[in-house]
Amino acid sequence: MKFFKYFGVCAIMLFSFYYTDQIANLVLEKNELYQKIAALKDNYTVTSVSAVIQDKYITPGLNGSAVNVKNSYYNMKNLDLFNEYYLVFDEIKPKISLEDHKDKIIRQGNPAKNNIAFILENDEKIINYFQVHKIPANLLVTLDNYAPKENFELINNDAVNYAKMESLLNNANLNKNICLVSSALEDICRDQEKYLIEPLILNNTTFLNIKNNINKGDIILIKKGTNLDNIKLLLDNITFKDITITTISNLISENK
Repeated sequence: MKFFKYFGVCAIMLFSFYYTDQIANLVLEKNELYQKIAALKDNYTVTSVSAVIQDKYITPGLNGSAVNVKNSYYNMKNLDLFNEYYLVFDEIKPKISLEDHKDKIIRQGNPAKNNIAFILENDEKIINYFQVHKIPANLLVTLDNYAPKENFELINNDAVNYAKMESLLNNANLNKNICLVSSALEDICRDQEKYLIEPLILNNTTFLNIKNNINKGDIILIKKGTNLDNIKLLLDNITFKDITITTISNLISENK
């Protein structure tokens, strides 16, 4: 009997909460400011862009956004006046998302972001140039050359000591789960669902071709020993084309 008594009390309480919430929503929906936000919300909707999959490759998509009417209302409530700067948005994931297809390989970020990214091998001269000029980049690291660096994201490239290197990055909160596709690491990276990156290779032989055909979204691995003057010319061309240099995590992110 006690069970049914408690069950009945709980049921009444739940119904009461539900009924109260429904009444509050009805009152809210009749509010003039709330109605105005609801009427204008479609004007601020940004449609998501699905990732593009071609065979084993993927180009990341872009998130969309939609106005959260209730939260926007509460944000403007004290103003009692519509102001688009106080709108609150919910993020809309693409129908085809990179996050659901980590088995695919990324060769390029979404060109709509107008970004480009570099990966550097362990070349002190090139690394110093990027650091001095505060150019964002991703650096391939092993236990032998690991060191956190400002403006750099670090990529575990230690096939021999992969687990130890991974632990170092995790403990320092520096692990962006990015993996350079190679025969030595690809299987490990796939098992751990890393973002698989296959970049363009920049060296003294490929320099002119890459410089003359640079595109938004490109990911470029600068090989150790590449002539720094060639790199400077490439950077000048990127600046001329008004493309922003960023890190890989930002380049492949579906956030706009």
